[in-house]
Amino acid sequence: MDLFLSKFSNNIDKKGRVTLPSLFRNALPKNDRNEIILFKSLKFSAIEGCSSQRINNIAKKINELDIFSDDQEDFATSIFSEVIPTKLDKEGRFLIPDNLKNHANILNEATFIGQGHYFQIWNPKGALERQQKSRERLVKEKRTLGSILSKQENKND
Repeated sequence: MDLFLSKFSNNIDKKGRVTLPSLFRNALPKNDRNEIILFKSLKFSAIEGCSSQRINNIAKKINELDIFSDDQEDFATSIFSEVIPTKLDKEGRFLIPDNLKNHANILNEATFIGQGHYFQIWNPKGALERQQKSRERLVKEKRTLGSILSKQENKND
């Protein structure tokens, strides 16, 4: 399975387009390489980006919640009402809608951060701060990859 990996910063051109990094384009499903799904992050002043496969998986998880619960209603409303399917041109460029740029405080440059099965788009300063805070928290709490990998191995036994 292809994953969204690494960090890239790209300028927004005069027409308001930004280029999705080629490594990210290669992580998109082969039958859907010219479309990404964008929506406001529920946790950060950033944009979440993913494939239509990922958004379908999110829909399934939301659908598994109690249909009369506040969680189901809140997730469905907060995500699906703001999802923006976006087409990539031949060079991998796309427009970030103004409401998403405003949410992420993006002006002339966008930073893409790989998150495995999805990616985030940040303003460059916010991306750097987020990376630093993530690493600091993991170091402070003495979290290691070994700790999460061993938990997963125990689940599989």
